[in-house]
Amino acid sequence: MKSVKFFLAAAAVLLAASCGRGGLGEGGLVTFDYSQMTEGQDTLVFSDLAAEPEFIALDSDTLDAFTAAKVLITENYLVKDAQAILSKAPVRVLDRHTGRFICNVGHLGRGPGEYLNSSQTFVDEDGGRVWIMDAADRIKTYDLTSGKYLGTVPLAYKPMDEFGAGSASFMVDGRAGTLTVMAVPYEEDACPAIAWCQDLSGKILWEIPEAGRQRTRTPSNTLVGTSFNIDGALDVSFESSGNWPDTLYVLEGDVLRPVFTVNTRSLKSGSSLKSTLLPGKVLSVLTEMQEYMPRIIIGVPVANVLTDLKSGKSVSYPTEILNDFLGGYQGGYSIQCGYLVQSIPAEEFLAAAPQALEQGTLTGSAAKRVRAILSDLQPTDNDVLMLARLKD
Repeated sequence: MKSVKFFLAAAAVLLAASCGRGGLGEGGLVTFDYSQMTEGQDTLVFSDLAAEPEFIALDSDTLDAFTAAKVLITENYLVKDAQAILSKAPVRVLDRHTGRFICNVGHLGRGPGEYLNSSQTFVDEDGGRVWIMDAADRIKTYDLTSGKYLGTVPLAYKPMDEFGAGSASFMVDGRAGTLTVMAVPYEEDACPAIAWCQDLSGKILWEIPEAGRQRTRTPSNTLVGTSFNIDGALDVSFESSGNWPDTLYVLEGDVLRPVFTVNTRSLKSGSSLKSTLLPGKVLSVLTEMQEYMPRIIIGVPVANVLTDLKSGKSVSYPTEILNDFLGGYQGGYSIQCGYLVQSIPAEEFLAAAPQALEQGTLTGSAAKRVRAILSDLQPTDNDVLMLARLKD
């Protein structure tokens, strides 16, 4: 078994080593301190974070739109990962260039090759496979273009506790035939590793022992989030409803490094930061506890915070981020697979896109594609998907 060095630093300590490729910066671990945060002059807009967008009119023969779904993006495919346990819908594959529906990935159910929960999905276009981790600590594989079930990969360790979904993340190297898993560490749990790499038969190639990072916590209050925004790396955030900070980690090869964490003493009581790793920066939503009505207190987003990983400086902005490509359009968005993603209902696209063309906020190939979509789009059609690659 290959030995692995696990770098874990306290929040106030900076690592001397860089976090590697992919635009992570050279400053090591960055600690967010609310008292040192400055206020931005303007509202954040999409072009602050991403380059020229592309627009894809999604196939209207499919039964549902991409609203509120995670979209996994490869060179030629869009894979809708809606987390089946919530949406009661299977993972779906569409053509990246045309938006045409290709197939459903497997089926919902309890039978062979079926799944009731897609806690995470990974797409390996080179290998032509879709990989789905369910709540039973299994990873099932399916053909990318037909959705046919191909088999189940045994995991060397049980990464989840008895309460299940969302407590682990993974990535696959189809060419090397390896699978890397990052799990929430539990005290007195059956999983002895925080992270490990195995072959597809379940043989461990290396591992990071759980003993390096112990937590006392209530089961099921922590989820693992992964954005896949940095090429070749598994970025991991532990999203907790408890009072310990969410730290962003990056697993590159067999080394796990903390990249961004929070000085909780600088936050108001009950406040938290939910963060997404971008190339060279971290985008966080700052939430504070506020009294909604007498004796009812809820968490309310109060700011977006952009932290530069090279300088360590944090700047706050209003909670909305506007799509200035579409003339200031507002709507839900996500950041994943190296893209800023927004799914726009056809009726709203028909209203916003002509104004953007008139204002000149859409140019070049993006403007040409939008004009082509508008020439055929009906208000009852499926969503138009906007993808804008994140800036380095």
